[in-house]
Amino acid sequence: MKSKTPRAICLEILQRIEKTDRPLDTILTDSFKRYRHLTSLDRAFLTELTYGTLRWRGKLDWVIRDFSRTPFPEIEPEILNPLRMALYQIHFMTRTPASAAVNESVELTKKFRGRGGAAFVNAVLRSALREKENMRFPGREEDPVLHTAVVQSHPLWLVKRWVESLGAEETLRVCEANNQIAPLVVRTNGLRLGRKDLIARLGEKGLEGAPTRHADEGIVLKNPPPTSDLPFLKEGLFVLQDEASQLVAPILDPQPGEKILDACAAPGGKTTHMAQRMRNQGEIWALDLSRQKLNRVEEICERFGVGILKTRKADASRPLPFGEEGRFDRILADVPCSGFGTLRRNPDLKWRKGEKEIRRLGQLQSSILENLAGYLKPGGVLVYSTCTVFREENEDVIEGFLEGHPEFRLDPPGERLPESCLPFIENGSFRTFPGGNAMDGFFVARLIRNQRS
Repeated sequence: MKSKTPRAICLEILQRIEKTDRPLDTILTDSFKRYRHLTSLDRAFLTELTYGTLRWRGKLDWVIRDFSRTPFPEIEPEILNPLRMALYQIHFMTRTPASAAVNESVELTKKFRGRGGAAFVNAVLRSALREKENMRFPGREEDPVLHTAVVQSHPLWLVKRWVESLGAEETLRVCEANNQIAPLVVRTNGLRLGRKDLIARLGEKGLEGAPTRHADEGIVLKNPPPTSDLPFLKEGLFVLQDEASQLVAPILDPQPGEKILDACAAPGGKTTHMAQRMRNQGEIWALDLSRQKLNRVEEICERFGVGILKTRKADASRPLPFGEEGRFDRILADVPCSGFGTLRRNPDLKWRKGEKEIRRLGQLQSSILENLAGYLKPGGVLVYSTCTVFREENEDVIEGFLEGHPEFRLDPPGERLPESCLPFIENGSFRTFPGGNAMDGFFVARLIRNQRS
């Protein structure tokens, strides 16, 4: 049986991503495991083609609209995705022969949609190739919103929203930042070794690492291989984690011997970070809706040498399975969110989630926060965090909670963070936004329950 090519696997992933909520990086990793015949160059090509096609989908679709005789809404996904893949290669992967991009997309389409579909794809791509240098996009002067949406490949609703709140220039800068390839940042497992030691060991393997600017245990890897090829990852010497995400545990500030609730624990990066800061002393209860996800949390904790983990399958928005002693010193509510602060890493989110989803998530987040408040000890700390940038999921949730809970107060987290993080403290909460700081967009609010409540 003939082995699947990287382009064929990419098409498989693009078809699958539209039918699942699983993160793109995990789907890609699964493909690497499934298709063992792929070389390092194949995996690098597949990674770029998959991420690039999703990142620039909006701009690629504009080209398809321009050259298709069939109305765009009537084009089937099995035809759209081969077109997008080929156009990404033609416009962005300059070292890839255009003929190879066109021919394989045509052949892939033929497998799914026969000769008619293949002929359509071939006609669109040949037209796009002929007119490559003459492509016209919306002008910035005549329509700055549409211009940014198309040229920077972001949904129109999102660009409109950001232009209203940030202005046209800042929106353009944010969209440009979202289209950059995110740096590969790892967090050192402080239970096993220090950051300097890890940088040295990575150097022995030919990998150059530099300390992150704000996070004490973070390392930025320069010119890294695919994550599946990283040394020491399976041994638990580090975990992949953006620098902004690494600042959540310091804001919670868990102490050795305490009882901590990690209410939405998967995939476990922050769980292991809390255990590090607790020096593996105390208890961490990790909750998640999925036993499969909790199994992954247990696996990463085992690799890290974490011995204080307890897991429980539970819904953080509903009464929890804890008895009279179910009060915690600190609670981390790293709630489900739209993830729009991580578009560099998850470009598919731009196309899979919309404004209705943001409103729905805001309601869910409020219910989680409301429920968890009852499980915190007087004087305890409750940290709310998201990796999104929308007020409905961030400030609105916290303000609504505080209005109904006078026994809680907002505690600005600045003193628990390096001085370099002070610019990220806004109205008592920690907030980063894509662009300018090389970190994902995050929001973190630290709440304290009064001693007498």
